[in-house]
Amino acid sequence: MTVTPLRAAIGLDPAVAAQHAHRAAILGADGRSYAELETEVSQLAAGFKRLGVARGSRVAIWTDKNSKYAIAILAALRSGAAYVPLDGEQPASRVAAILADARPTVLITDRYRMATLNQLAVSGTCTVLCDDDCAAPVQVGDCQQIYGWNDVLDHDGGPNEPAEPDDLAALLYTSGSTGTPKGVQISHRNLAAFIDWAVVELDIDEHDIFSNHASFNFDLSTFDLFVALRVGAALWIIDGETARDVAAIAAGIRRHRVTVMYCVPSIYNLLVNAGVFTSATSESLRYLLFAGEVYPTAQVARLAKLLPARTQLYNLYGPTETNVCTAHRVRPADLQSEAPLPIGTALPGATLRVADVDEQGIGELIVSGDCVTPGYWQRATESDQAGHHLGEHRTGDLVSYRDGTLIYRGRKDRMVKLSGYRVELGEIETVLLRHPAVAEAAVLVAATVTGPRLTAYYCAQLGGVAPSLIEIKRHCAEHLPRYMVPQAVTLVVALPRNGNGKVDYRRLADGLGHAATVRPDSGSTR
Repeated sequence: MTVTPLRAAIGLDPAVAAQHAHRAAILGADGRSYAELETEVSQLAAGFKRLGVARGSRVAIWTDKNSKYAIAILAALRSGAAYVPLDGEQPASRVAAILADARPTVLITDRYRMATLNQLAVSGTCTVLCDDDCAAPVQVGDCQQIYGWNDVLDHDGGPNEPAEPDDLAALLYTSGSTGTPKGVQISHRNLAAFIDWAVVELDIDEHDIFSNHASFNFDLSTFDLFVALRVGAALWIIDGETARDVAAIAAGIRRHRVTVMYCVPSIYNLLVNAGVFTSATSESLRYLLFAGEVYPTAQVARLAKLLPARTQLYNLYGPTETNVCTAHRVRPADLQSEAPLPIGTALPGATLRVADVDEQGIGELIVSGDCVTPGYWQRATESDQAGHHLGEHRTGDLVSYRDGTLIYRGRKDRMVKLSGYRVELGEIETVLLRHPAVAEAAVLVAATVTGPRLTAYYCAQLGGVAPSLIEIKRHCAEHLPRYMVPQAVTLVVALPRNGNGKVDYRRLADGLGHAATVRPDSGSTR
């Protein structure tokens, strides 16, 4: 395993803050200049130290998404601790399970969420209340009592112990196969490998303006926050309410003159489908990056037509366990083909190999190098943890090579057998999305009394006429063998999505997605 030196500390570098003291660091109603941000981060980090936070500690954050959330992250890193980000809209029972697993020294939350946690009898955590007007301590279970945010700020605290490259920077909790969330350990070295590449590859400087759409508990957010702060650029933190309003997102891009945007493809599709991604909205954009799910080529091409000729598109790839490990800059030739976009080539410090290759040249992608995380928190004996001790991660993703670049072929766990044939469900979804009237699609195998059936769910393009079951089947038959054509098709208002914005196949399979059903087409089964 190749080990490269850590170029700079992850978080807010005091030297960068001093150099750009009067420039905006965070934009919006609760924005901060770099001088203001450095002052608050320094004082909160010193306050953390007084509360027992030290190198190797964990600081959990469960609040609404705002500037203080980012400050808490930066202060945790400044104090040598790892931050444990929790989406403000996550259910309290899941938060309680994560807190019991992570055992943070400090929990930053608010009065409303504290009352909820008290009902769940959370224990063993020092609690910091974010409300500035907190006049008295608030009890959570048998936790220690800490006053409000301003009461914790330490104006005279000494320096904190700096983190080392292999110290943990974050614990990002993902869904476990058992239903219990598990924390992916992300080190400073893991983050630096990606951030160093991004600053150079995208030629980022202090004049750039980043939009942060992803929740702070989603790994996409590490790009927005840490790349921007590395060079003294500005960051627009999109709060939860705005994040669900495409018109508000578009207005913010125009108002703040955003130059760099990184989202899951479904967000770009929402902006395009709503008609708000106009030339006035996109004129400031230098880069649009996407990751987290497949972005069909036809949809990328539709987006590209709305962008200035100078705007560059990047397809990034990497499970949370490797952070971003490959990238591909989209070229005009890519958009003139129906072939899937490449996920590209390895980032510096990453090594890729394809194992168990079949007769079609498709195999499982295995990643090693600086980007591979230390594995899962408190789960050293799990089978999928084994390779991380060697700096290696089996992604479970199927890939092949085309002209020296990797092409994503689907998930091993979404590869099914029907009538003796191997079927990758993602391939069917890609074909469905080629239909001009289909905005979103998801495919599952449903168990019926007559056996397994391919079942497709789709959303129609805004203002368009939804295609019928016959039209969908005819379209699929033009691109797929007969055994891969869906036998049941259901039109829905929206596909269910998880907190990271990805299609929630479990909810769809459980029938919860049917709450948004418009109708099952003739011949469909539910």
